[in-house]
Amino acid sequence: MGRPLIGTVYLLHFNAPFGHARHYTGWSADLSLRLAEHAAGRGARLTEVVAAAGITWTLARTWPNKTRSDERRIKNQGGAARRCPLCGTRPRIAQPDPIIALPQWIEVVENGVYSLAADCESCRKRRGIFEFDLAQAERRVCFACQDGVAA
Repeated sequence: MGRPLIGTVYLLHFNAPFGHARHYTGWSADLSLRLAEHAAGRGARLTEVVAAAGITWTLARTWPNKTRSDERRIKNQGGAARRCPLCGTRPRIAQPDPIIALPQWIEVVENGVYSLAADCESCRKRRGIFEFDLAQAERRVCFACQDGVAA
């Protein structure tokens, strides 16, 4: 058995819905040729009936260097609108963890292990992040001081 063919998975956005369909996901080793077939109404059955209904489409997104298996995986995931930039989808930007983003935490690396620490406002000792009540964002007092048993 040979290697799978490499091509491009693509997403077409219909400029008007056709029934429930607003997108078509396909794969091609020659994307330009395949898009020309879709434009001429000779592509997949869905794009044929969309063209016959007078609905136009726009190439919304491509995934280069993919196989037909990748196309099947993307189709099986459903929700093409979630991957369509023309539907207003924008990649999520990772938000920093608010605990780590607080400037009073100190990055500590000991024996190749990364952790966070802070100085207790009561006993003034440097303690690891898990020795504080993280719900108490306004003050950094370790559990030992809260319990009255600071060592």
